Amino acid sequence: MATAHQHHFLPVYPGSFGNEHALRMAGPGSRLPQEHGDVQTLREQLELQAREIQRLQGTTSHYRAWAAQLQARYQMFSPDAARPAKRVYVGNLPPEMNEELVDTELRNAVNELMAQIGGVMGDGPAVASCKLYPDKSYAFVEFRSVEEASNCMALDGVRFKDTFLKIRRPNNYDPAVAIMLGPIEPSPALDLSGLDIVRTVVQDSPHKVFIGGLPCDWTEEQVTEMLVPFGTLKAFNLVMDRATGNSRGYAFCEFIDVAITDNVITALHGKPVGNKYLTVKRALGPTPY
Repeated sequence: MATAHQHHFLPVYPGSFGNEHALRMAGPGSRLPQEHGDVQTLREQLELQAREIQRLQGTTSHYRAWAAQLQARYQMFSPDAARPAKRVYVGNLPPEMNEELVDTELRNAVNELMAQIGGVMGDGPAVASCKLYPDKSYAFVEFRSVEEASNCMALDGVRFKDTFLKIRRPNNYDPAVAIMLGPIEPSPALDLSGLDIVRTVVQDSPHKVFIGGLPCDWTEEQVTEMLVPFGTLKAFNLVMDRATGNSRGYAFCEFIDVAITDNVITALHGKPVGNKYLTVKRALGPTPY
């Protein structure tokens, strides 16, 4: 039971019982909240936000249509200019991949990942074609648009089966030409959360680790098996010799938890591997040994 100093606060909603009826039902000591005006203000703010979102969507559509017209006109004069900007190199494919698997499993995986991160610009699948090249270690994936190809670059290092794909621009990619046809960087709005990604480009930073003295016949999987017990990799790159297909005997990596960098260096530097000894140090600083 309410005392003289206690009050029951009753919410008031549009279309519900009237204020007088609400007070009568509440009994003595009750009063209405002072929030009705706040509810009205909130409703007005939401309506204003909805109108602003609608305006921004219309403006975005207008600029997209204008950009599409420019791109179409540019391609009329340079019909072959767009293809390198719409293609991406996909390396580090699983060894069992053949032309049929590339055109089915790889195509489906890329389409699903692009949809998952919000990188598809339009209805239907983003991938136009997939082609496996003779040595079967890489493929080229072509997209419907330059923008979708740029968004795919954000998937570098994503897990596919038991490997992490290496995604690059083709050698004949010209950013000065591509920028006339669409964005050349992935959209900042892409949602990469939930993806298993180990970047294949190790950016220069104080925590970039150099690992030398590796056997040249070691695979990426063998090297990463040596590293992952220390922690989760953020980026990893085993430097390869294109002429032989083997590694050059060194790699770079960075861990998500940079605090373990010194522990990794201490544990692995000088470690015997076959008939060699590892050299492990920070890539951008003098070795402490």
